[in-house]
Amino acid sequence: MLVHHLIDPTRLAVEIGYMIIVVSLCFMIFFKTGEIYDLTKHKGIKYFRITFLFFGLAYIFRFLSILFILINITFDIYLSINVFKIFSAFFGGYFSTMAILSLTYSTIWKKLQIKHPLLLFNAIAVLISCIAVISMSPSPLILLHAVLLSFTIIMATHSYSKSRKISPLFILYILFLLFWIVNLFILGPRRFLPIEIQIAFQIVSIAVIGIIYHKVTKWTK
Repeated sequence: MLVHHLIDPTRLAVEIGYMIIVVSLCFMIFFKTGEIYDLTKHKGIKYFRITFLFFGLAYIFRFLSILFILINITFDIYLSINVFKIFSAFFGGYFSTMAILSLTYSTIWKKLQIKHPLLLFNAIAVLISCIAVISMSPSPLILLHAVLLSFTIIMATHSYSKSRKISPLFILYILFLLFWIVNLFILGPRRFLPIEIQIAFQIVSIAVIGIIYHKVTKWTK
């Protein structure tokens, strides 16, 4: 096995650190909002909280995908790496799609009653993930997420536009949507972006999800 390039230790360290922070915050938000859901049984909160569970899982697989790409450009083991790359890309796409569908439904569940929403979301997520894997490009996934994101923004704004008081949940929606927008840039084609710009996006992303965690913590007190 021949070594062609060395894995960039700086980029790998940044990706590992970013993944650990984001995944940790996502899971902490998931467990924190569980306290609120147990008290209120609010359906919107239920789907809002599992958004973070799915997003945390998506980031784990996203990191694996990046790791496999780095290994792929370093070692001559293309077949096995491509298999793992497809595996991580599928599940990364699946969990991220489940996350955004859960977030969307948390804003429209009063207007759109679905008997088995998670079953429907699973079918949609599998379909979108298959499209992403077949195309061997993140572009379809990013495009579909952007469409869902736009729809969620419209629905969230419409749902709370008639309210005189901005609810804490609406603030969390806006913050998470900002977090997602930043991550669309992070997930996009990054070969044209200097590592400094990538790190800047990641810092903004961490700051936003950190604020969400802070808001949730205050909300649960």
